[in-house]
Amino acid sequence: MDSVLAQHLPPQCASYTINTDSTRNIATANGTKCDGTIFSNEFPTWVRFESPAGTIIPKSAPAANRCSTQGTGWISTAYPSVAGLTLQATVCYHSGSNNCAYSNTISVTNCNGFYVFALTAPPTCNLRYCTT
Repeated sequence: MDSVLAQHLPPQCASYTINTDSTRNIATANGTKCDGTIFSNEFPTWVRFESPAGTIIPKSAPAANRCSTQGTGWISTAYPSVAGLTLQATVCYHSGSNNCAYSNTISVTNCNGFYVFALTAPPTCNLRYCTT
């Protein structure tokens, strides 16, 4: 990354938790994992997803009962298109026949080649942020 650009990126582009959990990938089937036991609403965690998990939260609803959970999380709003920009995004959780049975708001930052996500606990259990 260009050092001048790196100086203009927000701190979360250099300080984040890496998640490589392949069970988050939409290719993984059934399970009952719950991100409510991993993330806190009081202290959002900046996360960068990397292979074999995938690199982003999908932009369209994966099928229910994927990503090792029942309620599959996906981003229903746009990703930031400019390096250094942070946007609020809505995460919907596909459950049963409803693509957005539950939702919550997270922050997403474009780090010039990858994204980081400020993740909080989903609204209820057996909901999980999926990756692709």
